[in-house]
Amino acid sequence: MYLPPAFEVTDRAWIAELIARHPFALLVTGEAYPRASHLPIVAQASDDGLRLVGHVAAANPHAESIRQGAPATIVFEGAHAYVSASWYERPYETVPTWNYTAVHVAGRLRECDARDALQLLIDRVEGDEPGAWDPANLDPDYLANQIRGIVAFELRAERVLAKAKLSQNRTESDRRRVIAKLVASSDQTERECGEAMLGGPP
Repeated sequence: MYLPPAFEVTDRAWIAELIARHPFALLVTGEAYPRASHLPIVAQASDDGLRLVGHVAAANPHAESIRQGAPATIVFEGAHAYVSASWYERPYETVPTWNYTAVHVAGRLRECDARDALQLLIDRVEGDEPGAWDPANLDPDYLANQIRGIVAFELRAERVLAKAKLSQNRTESDRRRVIAKLVASSDQTERECGEAMLGGPP
């Protein structure tokens, strides 16, 4: 990820929040023709660093990448929006752009226990509300068959790149204009981007 210093984020809490709010990520491996899979990912932060957990279908070619311990990057995309130059104070002295937030986590894949990985994901997405779906209520044979159909993995972060491109390179007047347009948008993603600008990059 291209990361000019003005847009780089190193705040661990900000990174953790973006991943928690946008857990549907892109797993990427390979060089000449990279392989990419769209997956829900659970993040666990500790003093030892950042651990990401997920799973793929056993038939997914990424299953072999996991078994081989391949290097990988997992990409989380946060709020983003088109920014028209017409919103700026001097619209024809500049060009349009796209504001966005993203986190890239790189490390090596390692196969892990599929039941544990599945339980982590269920706990994350179902929560503890009454009536939450619980795999423990499935027929044991059916559950075992489903577990055989996936390959779970963990990735311990060796490198984390985080970016918040939120008009930090514009004047305060232009930033206010962009925020006003985005937070008033009928598009939820654009409003989220405006709210991210209001919060300001860390």
